[in-house]
Amino acid sequence: MAAGLFFLVGAAYVLTSPGRIDIIDGQCRFEVARSLIEVGKPTLRDPMLTWIGVRGRDGRLYSHYGLGASAMGAPLVALGKLGGDDWKGERQRFLFSLASALAAAGLAVVLFFFLLDLGVTAGRALLWTLVNAFATLTFIGATTTFDNVQQAFFVLCAAWLAYRSARRQSVGYAVAGGLCAGWLANFVEHLVLLWPFLALMCSRVSASWPPLVGDLRPWLAQLWAAFWKTTTGRASLQRIAAFSAACGVGLVVFGIYNALRFGHPLATGKFDIPGHPSFWGNPLYGIPGLLISPGKGVVWYSPPILLALFGYAGLRAKAPMVARMTLAASVALVAFLGCISFYGGDWCWGPRYLLPILPLWSLTFAFLPRRALMRWAAAGIVAAGLGVQALGLSLDHQRFFLERCLPPHFWATDPGFYFRESALLARPFELLNPVNPSARDLACWFRPGPYDDTNTYCLFGLAPEWADDSPLWALNFEVFYVGRPWFIWMPRQPYERQPIPVRWWLFGTLTAGAIGGGLVAYGFRRHRDDLDDL
Repeated sequence: MAAGLFFLVGAAYVLTSPGRIDIIDGQCRFEVARSLIEVGKPTLRDPMLTWIGVRGRDGRLYSHYGLGASAMGAPLVALGKLGGDDWKGERQRFLFSLASALAAAGLAVVLFFFLLDLGVTAGRALLWTLVNAFATLTFIGATTTFDNVQQAFFVLCAAWLAYRSARRQSVGYAVAGGLCAGWLANFVEHLVLLWPFLALMCSRVSASWPPLVGDLRPWLAQLWAAFWKTTTGRASLQRIAAFSAACGVGLVVFGIYNALRFGHPLATGKFDIPGHPSFWGNPLYGIPGLLISPGKGVVWYSPPILLALFGYAGLRAKAPMVARMTLAASVALVAFLGCISFYGGDWCWGPRYLLPILPLWSLTFAFLPRRALMRWAAAGIVAAGLGVQALGLSLDHQRFFLERCLPPHFWATDPGFYFRESALLARPFELLNPVNPSARDLACWFRPGPYDDTNTYCLFGLAPEWADDSPLWALNFEVFYVGRPWFIWMPRQPYERQPIPVRWWLFGTLTAGAIGGGLVAYGFRRHRDDLDDL
């Protein structure tokens, strides 16, 4: 069933991916991956990216992004070099754009195994894994070159291995979990905030925590006493220490990578980019913006998160430390993200910075109360989640921002924007907009940006002279008005400009999905009792 799940979910993700690099972040990470494969150095060699690069200690140009996503996509870039001539790197960029799809398919397998370890039957584990895969922001994260779903994969792996470490009292699992958590630092630095909470999942606490009342110091003393009394004592601390030490491996890689580029282990280049606005923002906008605003609220862009309100108690009863540390990690992450000026992570669909923690909340879905009313409510919420993700997959996200003539860093000067405008609410009108047919037929080019004879290169923003008329400018480019998945836009291009054989890729992807579906069905035949449990 796990193998079938990987093929089934992975095929769906590959089929609905854009098949091109859809954001400048992805283009930079691709260029680093290609340089690693071709010259063995993580440099930016593309002359069109000099404006976003940072000069290193050797005078070469480097990206300010971490190593994580480039390393994840490097094998796909190497694969793209095989098979003969590659028209201006089109095949390499196409394959690199699928890195998140493969990571998200792996995430589905890990979530499935995690639920099985929590005592959930195979049928329910499969059902709620599919809900997370297709009705939450995981679906959107799997179909973009943003790397947030790759981060989610390592967060979930670290949590699962930490839980296994506690359950089996295994230091080996703790080390493996720490290695996964440590690698998060090589995606983005703020994810180290999650390390303490993931490490504590290695402990086994069954008693309730003391109530938080009065002075904080007595409460901390009671908490420590409760921890020491209700765990296996030194064994738990050894596992936590092993997990934490293993995190240091990722930190060492982070430091070496920075030292090789910029001469100091803590120098990332992020604060050396000219023209970037202030890092810190207003949490009075940021925190509610991430949670409930119509423009970025997670409850709107990932509706099944509401089910966690009802399933959390069940998860806490089954795995207390997993539940409590998930809640604590979420509070810490939201508190940090709410204080930065770019908490929305634009230009994108939904609150992508929250995606790394969302699959952990999907664990709670399997512990919903088994009442008829709850089942009907859950079905409605899951259907809403599917609809939201379908809207997100339909068109390119940047059209929303262009049609509102927004400057590149609008979020810094207008933090209340997400409370007035919403890409989700605008999407149905974009799909029904009567300009679509004429735009598709009259567009002069496929996409904006350099190398206009390539289709998989990322989109560039409009020139300054078009700043006040970006909707008119966008009409020149087919990418904003044709379906986002590659199997929709790619056949419209001349054969010589298609990065892959479209028919063969469609056949291969659908065949992989059919094999996955068959394996899942075969697994159900071996667990027929699970059908009644559904």
